[in-house]
Amino acid sequence: MKPLLTFAVLVALAQPAAADTLLRLSETAHVSVHPDELAASLRSEATAATPAEAQARVNAAIGQALAEAKQAQGVIVTTGFYQVSHLTQPISQWRAGQGIELKGHDGDAMLKLVGSLQGQGLALQRLGWQVSPQAARHARSEATKAALAGLRDRAEAAAAILGLRFVSFREVNLDSNRPMPQPLVRSMALSAAAGAMPAPHAETEDVDIDATVDAEAVLVPAQP
Repeated sequence: MKPLLTFAVLVALAQPAAADTLLRLSETAHVSVHPDELAASLRSEATAATPAEAQARVNAAIGQALAEAKQAQGVIVTTGFYQVSHLTQPISQWRAGQGIELKGHDGDAMLKLVGSLQGQGLALQRLGWQVSPQAARHARSEATKAALAGLRDRAEAAAAILGLRFVSFREVNLDSNRPMPQPLVRSMALSAAAGAMPAPHAETEDVDIDATVDAEAVLVPAQP
C-alpha cells in the first residue's frame, strides 16, 4: 500500500493550481495648473540699399534691446534666427532681420519690457502665458500618482464584481505612446511703431496636464 500512497501524493502535487485572471486596465488623471511663465518674441527688420547697411541697423536695434532686456530682473533673453535676403522688386534692396526671445515669471515686468521694446521699433510677433517645464513636471507627477491610485481602485472593484481577489499588477506602463502636453500659448502678431507706447496685455487660464497608466492586474480566486 505504501507505493500506492506515494503515487497518489505525487498526482495531487502535479495538479495545476487555479489559473490567475489577467485584467487589462487604463486610467487617465488630470491636474489643473495655472501657466506661470510669460513668453514673448520680438523682431527687428531693416531694409537698405546694401546688405551692410541693413545689417548695421538690425545689429544696433538688437544690441539696444538686449542691453535693456538684460537689466530686467528675472527675465531670460536669447537671440533668434538672423536672416538676410535680397529683394529685386520694385527695386533692388537688401532686408535683414533678427528676433529675440524673452521669458519670465513676473508678468508685470515682462509686459513693461515688451512695451518698451515695441517703442524702440521692434515688432511683437508672439506674446502669451505658458506652463514652465518645472511646473509641467510637477503637475505630471501629481497626475501620475492620481492615475495609479485610480487604477488600483478599479482593479479591486472589478475583482469584487467577478468574485475574485486583486493581488498585484504584473505590468505597468506610464504614459504609453502619449506625447508630452504642449504649453498653452496665446499668440499675437503686432506691428511696431517707434516712440512711447503703452505696455501690451496678456491674460491666461488654467490648463490640464494629464497622465495615463496602462496595467495588467493579477486576480486570483477569492479566499473562502
